[in-house]
Amino acid sequence: MPTTRKTSTYAVVGATSDVGKAVVRGLQAAGHHVRPVSRSAGVSLDDAAALRQVFAGVDGAFLMVPFDLQAADLHAREREIGANLARAVKEASVRRVVLLSGLSAHLRKGSSLGAALLEQGLDELHIPELVHLRAGFFMENFRKGLDFASQAGTGFFGTLFRGDRPMPMVSAADVGDRAVRLLTDEAATLTRVHELHGGGDYTMAQATAILGAAIGKPKVQYVQVPHQDALASMLGAGMSPSFAEAVLETARSFNEQEGWALEARSPRNTSSTTLEQWAKAILPEGERA
Repeated sequence: MPTTRKTSTYAVVGATSDVGKAVVRGLQAAGHHVRPVSRSAGVSLDDAAALRQVFAGVDGAFLMVPFDLQAADLHAREREIGANLARAVKEASVRRVVLLSGLSAHLRKGSSLGAALLEQGLDELHIPELVHLRAGFFMENFRKGLDFASQAGTGFFGTLFRGDRPMPMVSAADVGDRAVRLLTDEAATLTRVHELHGGGDYTMAQATAILGAAIGKPKVQYVQVPHQDALASMLGAGMSPSFAEAVLETARSFNEQEGWALEARSPRNTSSTTLEQWAKAILPEGERA
């Protein structure tokens, strides 16, 4: 059993995101105090004074670099956010930090580059207990950015990813649970990079069949969307060309079979929620046939 800290105080960045909410919930359930960093909490990532106040005296911090879908230069914006967070951590001398990163962060490209840049910035601070929690593809992407239910209504589901290569898929709740454990377990042997592959590896074709069955549409077919079509769709939805290019670069990396994970799947990097379980529990009744 983990040995948790006695009532402690933690800063949680992105407290209203899917993962952030899970971290807040887990910390509070264990009796800890949480200082949320989010717009709704009145703490902007651009407000140095507010960040300084939130991080002052905390026992640990959960960090992430949220995507700015409209940023004219996505990676410049991510560097700015990362620098603000690193400064707050340094000024507060935070002893234990868990950074939500991406499984492909070591490739330093695409949608994981912002987290990779913050990994580097935090490494340079020589934080006593620092973990880069590199998580796989979020199952929640099927509900939000990819809007599986709406696409399934057409009989087809499409993404930029090739349909025949498995990828590790993880639920936000499992990532939050692992982050809480890493933040609070006094006896934990912390490694700088901690991979979390989730509950299973699935091709997009397999995921389509699983999600389709969960909403009563088992005949949905998977299609790989051409890059130009995807780019036009993202720009039409109001995303910046810079953000869209990061998404395209991530897809190219996967489709060209670059290694997203440094570790093979193991009990250590596997979490409990399978895609089948997630689909049955998370997809709302309104998305079922």
